[in-house]
Amino acid sequence: MSLTRIIIGKLHRQWITYMMSFRYGRWTLRRVLVGSLGLSFLGIGIFAFYSIVFTLELLPWNPRVNMWCDTEKVPEYMLQAAPDEMTVVTMFIDLGVFKKGEQPLAYHSPYKYKRWMRTFGKMVNRVVAYIENEEDIEYFKKIRSCLPPSHTKVIKIHREELPSFKYLAQIKSIYSLPSYPKYHPNTVYPEYSCAMHAKYDVLQRSCIMDFFNTPYIAWVDIGLFRSLDGTDYPLFKLVPPDKFNPERVGFSQAWPQDPVFTPEFVLKNKLVWVSGSMVLATKEYMLNFTRDYKEAVNELLDQGLSNTDQEVIYAMYSAKMRKAHYVKIKTYLCHPGQLGLFGPASRYFCLGYVCKNAWDKRVPHIRNKISGVARDHR
Repeated sequence: MSLTRIIIGKLHRQWITYMMSFRYGRWTLRRVLVGSLGLSFLGIGIFAFYSIVFTLELLPWNPRVNMWCDTEKVPEYMLQAAPDEMTVVTMFIDLGVFKKGEQPLAYHSPYKYKRWMRTFGKMVNRVVAYIENEEDIEYFKKIRSCLPPSHTKVIKIHREELPSFKYLAQIKSIYSLPSYPKYHPNTVYPEYSCAMHAKYDVLQRSCIMDFFNTPYIAWVDIGLFRSLDGTDYPLFKLVPPDKFNPERVGFSQAWPQDPVFTPEFVLKNKLVWVSGSMVLATKEYMLNFTRDYKEAVNELLDQGLSNTDQEVIYAMYSAKMRKAHYVKIKTYLCHPGQLGLFGPASRYFCLGYVCKNAWDKRVPHIRNKISGVARDHR
């Protein structure tokens, strides 16, 4: 018992010493804890600010537009229509902030898309842009204002009027099923799936209206050339790759295709064969492809299956679903480091940079520069 009292007494005295130092010491434990807590809140605040501004880009204003025409003019040869001239079709529908991928801070915001959109300011192709909000229309016009007005056609749309958004309730019903796999945003955000299908609505419309009477037409995502934004890149143009077969539709190959997989397996496992960032074809074959695509979306929805355009195209060309009349696909595969692409960009954005490089090789001063770089790497 005496030993127990001794131990308890020592612990009691130690506790008293601790409390005295906590309350009255010059650098008391209380001050240390309060200071640490303050620094923690400051760190959290800095991290939150950094995430909002630089990662999530939740900013209420539009990115600044570089009016490069104050110091530079478009060369006349770039404005002339080439024999294989390409009309670029794009679209911007504000879907708000949504989660893109499964990482904690993997979100896309309207500001981020508008920042990527700025690369269209130096794309000398004739562009048809479908945009929903008046403010966004004016912003895109400002981006394109250094180019001749004849090179830009902006069309105001309402998502409810696009055929693909008429599937919204049906897609929402599929995604609400607890058993249906959840991938952000593909099978979580029905509006995102509708927007991906709507690309083929506006492509079809552009082929029919033929605003610029060019032999080729291409869908180009707003963010395809995102890596150029913020860099001092020159004016550029997109033309079909060398020896492009006009009876094919061109895509970037993201991953190898296994035609044995069933459409259900493809859509429920988010399998990707080709990237939807760019779709290239002649007007005739693009019309055929968009028609087949829209029919495939209907067929899959009737089976209770939904995802984005990339999964739909994989399913279309599976052994189970492929039709004899489908337009054949020509894929383009880039290796990391090729054309300045690295990581996922080398898989998903390859065709866009192949088309850009096809034009660069036609321009003498750029062609010489490319040849010089190639010699330096030998």
